[in-house]
Amino acid sequence: MSMDWYEAEQEQAYSEFIDSLAAELYDEHKEQAIAEFVSERLASYYKTHAHMAEDAITFLKKSQSLQDSEPTASLIFSSTVTEVLLKSVLLKPIVYGLVHTESLAELISTVLVKQAGIDRFKELVFGILEHHIHFESGISNYCREGADVPLWKEREGIQVLRNKVLHQAKTCNKYDAERSLGVAMAFINLTNLLLSSIGLKFSKGGLLVSE
Repeated sequence: MSMDWYEAEQEQAYSEFIDSLAAELYDEHKEQAIAEFVSERLASYYKTHAHMAEDAITFLKKSQSLQDSEPTASLIFSSTVTEVLLKSVLLKPIVYGLVHTESLAELISTVLVKQAGIDRFKELVFGILEHHIHFESGISNYCREGADVPLWKEREGIQVLRNKVLHQAKTCNKYDAERSLGVAMAFINLTNLLLSSIGLKFSKGGLLVSE
């Protein structure tokens, strides 16, 4: 069912609100977010939500097992891993830490991460990663091993493929599945480096544990 004019106006207004809120959080708190990312509050958040990445790691294993036999299904699983890592494991704790009213922090971070595309928070994610991980040519130019395009650009391409699978019933080949899995693994490795800076790491099952 298509939207009528009023619904379209509401959708546009809500989208603009999310954009402005995301920009406000980034512009007003960028330096604070980067400076405090390794603080006790963020470490405490991860420890309290130690199971937050377990489902993503389960999907990663499914993607690996299906890579040869069902490449389209493998791509769906691995691209979902990338999205969950970026939104739930990286972005949500950052946004949560920026909202100082404890009773609102969970609500706002959940709504923003659920409704807003990750590209709206690209600069914040980049800033956090670059502050704690050395990238020879900057994160915007960072390529995973074996790739000839930047990781973020690769992620965007995988997202396009995923959308075609989900919304147009398209299929993909083994090469696409391998690339999507490689992107997911690259973000897992970057996340592990970031977690290491606050004394944490992923266990084999995705549980966040002390190093």
